[in-house]
Amino acid sequence: MKPVIPLAERLEIVRNVRCVDAAHPAFTNDKVAMWKDLRFHVVFKGDDWKGTEKGNQLERSFRELGVEIVYFPYGTITSSSALRRTLRYIDEFS
Repeated sequence: MKPVIPLAERLEIVRNVRCVDAAHPAFTNDKVAMWKDLRFHVVFKGDDWKGTEKGNQLERSFRELGVEIVYFPYGTITSSSALRRTLRYIDEFS
């Protein structure tokens, strides 16, 4: 599904957060490949990843690289998946 907010606008929003040093688009889901390009020190994920196979694999991969994973509380109100479902529903019935 196509994003509701274009990539350039999303990057601009993130770049303007006071504590953000830089924002780069992710053109792959391979987080280690992204790390090889950018050499970041922290990864932020929703805590719905915590304890899952994907989350555990991410932790193992980044532990070896010295990258900290910070989990944010998962918000069902602001869930991008829920937003996509709602927009799909709107598209189907409009």
